[in-house]
Amino acid sequence: MNIAGKKIWIIGAARSGLAAARLLHRHGADLFVTDSNQIDTSTKDALLELKIPFEEGGHSIGRLLNEAQMVVLSPSIPLDKPLPNAVRQAGIPLVSEIEVASWYLPESAFVVGITGTNGKSTTTHYASQLFALGQRNSVACGNYGRAFSDALIDPAKFNAFVVELSSYQLETTLSFRPNVSVILNLQNDHQARYGTMEEYLKSKWRLVLLTRPDGLAVVDEAVLRKAIEIGLAMPECRIMVNYGFLDAAASSKVMDSLKRAEQKHNLWNFCTERTLPVPSYGGLSSLAFEMLSDSQFSHVWLSKQGTDEESFRVNLSGRGPQENSLTLEISKPVLPGDHNQLNILAASLPAIHDGLHPNIVRAQWNQKSSFYQHLAHRLEEIGKGQNFRTSASKEISVRMINDSKATNVESTIVAIRSFKQGLRLLVGGEPKGDFYGEIIPYVGKNITKIYPFGKAAPLICQQLFGVADYLALPSEQMVQAAQSALDDSRDGEIILLSPACASFDEFKNFEHRGDSFRHWAMQQIVNQ
Repeated sequence: MNIAGKKIWIIGAARSGLAAARLLHRHGADLFVTDSNQIDTSTKDALLELKIPFEEGGHSIGRLLNEAQMVVLSPSIPLDKPLPNAVRQAGIPLVSEIEVASWYLPESAFVVGITGTNGKSTTTHYASQLFALGQRNSVACGNYGRAFSDALIDPAKFNAFVVELSSYQLETTLSFRPNVSVILNLQNDHQARYGTMEEYLKSKWRLVLLTRPDGLAVVDEAVLRKAIEIGLAMPECRIMVNYGFLDAAASSKVMDSLKRAEQKHNLWNFCTERTLPVPSYGGLSSLAFEMLSDSQFSHVWLSKQGTDEESFRVNLSGRGPQENSLTLEISKPVLPGDHNQLNILAASLPAIHDGLHPNIVRAQWNQKSSFYQHLAHRLEEIGKGQNFRTSASKEISVRMINDSKATNVESTIVAIRSFKQGLRLLVGGEPKGDFYGEIIPYVGKNITKIYPFGKAAPLICQQLFGVADYLALPSEQMVQAAQSALDDSRDGEIILLSPACASFDEFKNFEHRGDSFRHWAMQQIVNQ
């Protein structure tokens, strides 16, 4: 894209806006940055250094409509707001920072786009490290890690880009062409912006339709079901259907269906427009195991091994030249919880498609052989393998887990379910209106004791009154609760910070909270 001398306005001076400004400035655009809020000092300094003019505290809409040849829109601004509406009605191209960055991707780059409601950052973080083991210079970017445009300031620096994408970013992205796209899941989210789950899915599905024709779209089976049900177009690329965990009966049914498919191809009759006649499949009851047998599809799922919850098998039925069918045995994975195994699977499939040897995938997945560096504040283990000292100078062997990112009860329950037993749970902060009683079914099972803290502590104690024997005295601050949990702990137990609350009563954000917990935990390590 030759934008030298073109007048481009950037709406929004946060992280992505500044990154787009840097990249477009490098390629000779005539820029102006506008933000309805006050621009922070560091961003102003950067714009002044680049000699890019800007305004803050409001938008000069008339001037924009008169001057701009193109507009880069912040993903936080919905398209139905007055300013984007005015831009579109004036016929001015409206694009995202992701779109801008995609213009400068090297032809030789391998690009992965990852979206979904939950698990995007973990999947992006893991995939980037996996590609690095395959001798690629990889970078995690987009909505997680570096801004995509920042990663392309020097396009020769990386040859693998793992890009986390929100639905907001995808709304105004047109030219991004990933080799592999991944849709992890779809949960009830962002209804204020989209109104319905169908509209939310459409924004996510854009990523699948943008995938290169010779590429691969890895799609959660439930998401694919919904896409077919509402009549969304199928992509030109192949689709790998991700079934997640299947029990023995369901796994056997998939395998039987695939055997039949080898003898009977093209069960699906696609229309010229590559859409399905929705009325023909109104029930969709047999979609999972009977209809997905066209040669356009590959299949992958996980199955538990016996009674050992930490051992399972990856089953991949490949159809394309780059995907032979394979089976991987995994024992004691590097990240806890079934949800994380699904994230790791989704991260591994693009690397396998790129030619990474399955033995490397297996080694990185297994705890004992993995080089994985944990994502901060998301079930992050602190001081792994170390002993900790209590207030009474007693040395004990416990695990310290930082899950500060869990700012609601639903996320905390996911964390609780990631561990079998011996949890001393730190819950608290600023309440967000969640009902903490949803934790009760895990008390006395996974949870040994709960340590409430912060502004939410009285409410937590009230809603968990039915299990009062498992409640510690409330603490005003997180570190006090953590110290109480450590002093009460026994060898082999787990101290889990998974607050189910916002952090703003005591901290700037969840990162600040997690960093404070990590700092405290490191100070308690023996011989530190």
